[in-house]
Amino acid sequence: MKKILLASLLLIAGISGYAQSYQPVTSKNKTYLATVKGLSYTYKDGIVTLKNNGNYNLGTVSIIASSKADSTLFGIALFEDGLEKGKTVKAAVYFTAGLGKNTHEVSLKDIDQKSLLLSFDKATRAQR
Repeated sequence: MKKILLASLLLIAGISGYAQSYQPVTSKNKTYLATVKGLSYTYKDGIVTLKNNGNYNLGTVSIIASSKADSTLFGIALFEDGLEKGKTVKAAVYFTAGLGKNTHEVSLKDIDQKSLLLSFDKATRAQR
């Protein structure tokens, strides 16, 4: 019985340690908070899936990724075609690394996906 319990705890700890981190919205702007309320996103293998369960149709949304392991790594997923209420869309994340003239595109296989930090960068409402 103890072995089964221990194995279960180790399995759960191993699975939870594999996931990326999602940073909460820290803005105090009430309009922005109302815009992102109901938005949710997930990341898997270079693809961000964005779902709009909010009260507004969206114009542009961008989600950025940084890394705990590489301070020069930057990734962005752009949703520029808008997103209606109740819809779900997917976008690829484009990664770059380096500073200044040394900035270069990074392939997905070269990224430690466990150390990624994802957060909203921008969210605008669609014009009526």
